[in-house]
Amino acid sequence: MFFIRRVQPGLRAMSFLLIVLAPLSLAGCGGANVTGTLSKWFGITSDSELDLGEDAPQTLARQAQERMEADDYKGAAELWQQLKDQYPYSQYATLGELKLGDALYLQAKYVEALGAYEDFERLHPDSDALPYAVYQQGMCYYMRMQGIDRDQTPTIQTIQTLARLVDMYPQNQYASMAQARIAEAQNNLAGHEFYVGEFYYNRKDYAAAMNRFMGLLQYYPDSGYHQKALNYIAEYRQLVAEGKAEDMGNQRDATFDSPFISEVSDPNQVAF
Repeated sequence: MFFIRRVQPGLRAMSFLLIVLAPLSLAGCGGANVTGTLSKWFGITSDSELDLGEDAPQTLARQAQERMEADDYKGAAELWQQLKDQYPYSQYATLGELKLGDALYLQAKYVEALGAYEDFERLHPDSDALPYAVYQQGMCYYMRMQGIDRDQTPTIQTIQTLARLVDMYPQNQYASMAQARIAEAQNNLAGHEFYVGEFYYNRKDYAAAMNRFMGLLQYYPDSGYHQKALNYIAEYRQLVAEGKAEDMGNQRDATFDSPFISEVSDPNQVAF
């Protein structure tokens, strides 16, 4: 696992989009790859990505993409929505459904973007673009993750959504990217467990604290909070040995590597 480092939302979005949104770009470098992606995902086979002036749906799609490239994501979202509403049976409408999510995401409207990506999955369950859509759903939760002292619901939703992607498409490139985000989210949960455990420990509610610390060791053994939890567990055992705290029972037998372990009566087998 990776030790989670909180990143400013704008920087996090920028670094992610450089990797993920490039395949969906309809202009710029790598035109052949772009055309191939469009052809595979949406059946758009034009050599010029979007044939200017051929019909109204293509024109709307071109105008929407021009807004995207100009960083006018609000205007782009309006045009992608118009494309969807006015030409629902066009192949460009399918593109618009996905790109609407992107335009909303780039405005940091993560709840609305999530809805767009979920709609795409519901309407196009067999699309080749589905791994991307599911990954973006996970990213909408990921971008709403908070610090370890806050509600962890978005963190859990990040893990659940991206784990579903990995399970559905284990060989897909987005599955590999999802693994890294899952690791970050798991570290956030580990940090939350440690934060709550430390809170209980400072209140001398040792039973509740040990439950948190032991859970952290069991479920997040490779997190950056592992050693800190071990230290608190060993310190608690020292308090019990000195008669300063009540023994909360034998929850588990384990060996701990901690600066406090040498002060425990039996450093090789510590009972919980």
